[in-house]
Amino acid sequence: MILNNQNKTRAKEFFSKILDMGVKFKLQERVAEKRITADGTKNILVDLPEKGIPPEEVLQEFERDVLPYCSNFSSTKFLGFPDAGNSVGALGGSLLSDFLQQNLINQSFCAPSATFVEIAVIDWLRETVGYGRTEPKDIFGVGGIITPGGTVSNSVGMMLAREHKEPGTLEKGVFDPSSFQIIVPKDIGHYSVKSAQMWIGCGNNLLEVETNGFRYDLVELEKTLREHKSKVMALVAYVGDSRTMTVDNLDAIADLVERIDPKIWLHADACHGFSLGFSKTLRHKIKGIERFDSISLDPHKVMLTPYTLSALLVKDPEDMKNIMSRSDLIMQEQFAFGQVTPFLGSKPWQSLKLWFMMKSFGKEGLDELITKRHELALYLADVLKNDADFAVLNDVEINSVAFFYTGGERDVKKVNSMNKAVHARMLEEGEYHLHQFSIPDSGVFEKGTVVYPLRFMCGNPNVATEDVDCMVEYVRTLGKDVAATL
Repeated sequence: MILNNQNKTRAKEFFSKILDMGVKFKLQERVAEKRITADGTKNILVDLPEKGIPPEEVLQEFERDVLPYCSNFSSTKFLGFPDAGNSVGALGGSLLSDFLQQNLINQSFCAPSATFVEIAVIDWLRETVGYGRTEPKDIFGVGGIITPGGTVSNSVGMMLAREHKEPGTLEKGVFDPSSFQIIVPKDIGHYSVKSAQMWIGCGNNLLEVETNGFRYDLVELEKTLREHKSKVMALVAYVGDSRTMTVDNLDAIADLVERIDPKIWLHADACHGFSLGFSKTLRHKIKGIERFDSISLDPHKVMLTPYTLSALLVKDPEDMKNIMSRSDLIMQEQFAFGQVTPFLGSKPWQSLKLWFMMKSFGKEGLDELITKRHELALYLADVLKNDADFAVLNDVEINSVAFFYTGGERDVKKVNSMNKAVHARMLEEGEYHLHQFSIPDSGVFEKGTVVYPLRFMCGNPNVATEDVDCMVEYVRTLGKDVAATL
């Protein structure tokens, strides 16, 4: 069925059913109604029908065979990732962007006004991290791009670092990958940096530096910088690593690099931590980020915005010229984003949902959003530290609490076994969700030993302290059950 004036009433009814279904799903209590099984996939992995099915029937099939197994990130019991995606404004902007079908590869005829909405959003984000807003005369003065995710943002940042290290590599290619090394913190780095290094032709040449408290060990970092400085193209620091959300010592890192080799490109992976810039009481935690050459940030992780939406910002907007695309398919016009968006061709209007979200919250609302979720994490950490059945791995920097059910046990192998089993039970039951990962122990049990904590991280404003208390009791119940079987 193609939308036209003859079937618009039927189409609106169809869209209305989808809207009702989506709202009902967002507000359901459980994380998932059912767990997918081999039998469940048989109803999905079927042959494409020879003849088309009316959209209403397709929707019925979807509701029966697909929807019950979907994870609800906006449930108040989904406490492992901060991706609630439940801003009314952002959801509305997301719907509108698909309906309006603007393509930001070109401005004049593909995205006449959409382009400037995107520039406004980038400007607001620049202001948040301390870069300052721009008054661009063309696309090369904007100072950032919207991307589909943090992996792309980090990849573009590494491409910029490569061109900064050896200008013209984009055209000439890489002849000695060992001269394009990247420094990262050991054991807490995100996979996207290593992948980006390989994707842009620089090989697997990471230099991993020891950490202390989930931050760079500055003594070891200085040794590495002095030993490898002529071959290092970039240093990556985490402004909220993807496990514990620890913010690194940004000013200290920038000071070291400036003293030893100021040619090294500084990249801040702030996909989570940039949001602290909205909070008057927390923004001091990211002091120094404005000294970095590029910053990646993920509003879809921290701003209640539906997947996906990331951004790559640069301190000097002119740097984007070093990775520009030239084609007669991309208009060489004043504000064509297609000139400065590597890896992307046609470009959806992803920024519209964030434009709606930020305008509807305003600076005061954004401040309250970020500050309150930090306070909620502090509340949980305090509860767990005062409970003999639990142990906490990290200090709260943003909104993450990595913790263990111990039941009083101190043997790290037994603690790991219990927490792996608790997490498996949690996934099987589908009522709650916490994240789990491996990471070296900071000293809670045996420093350096790999441990498997449960991780609370929540950016959903609907979650209250009562919900956190209920989660703690749920984990305690599962912990006691699995401890009895080990």
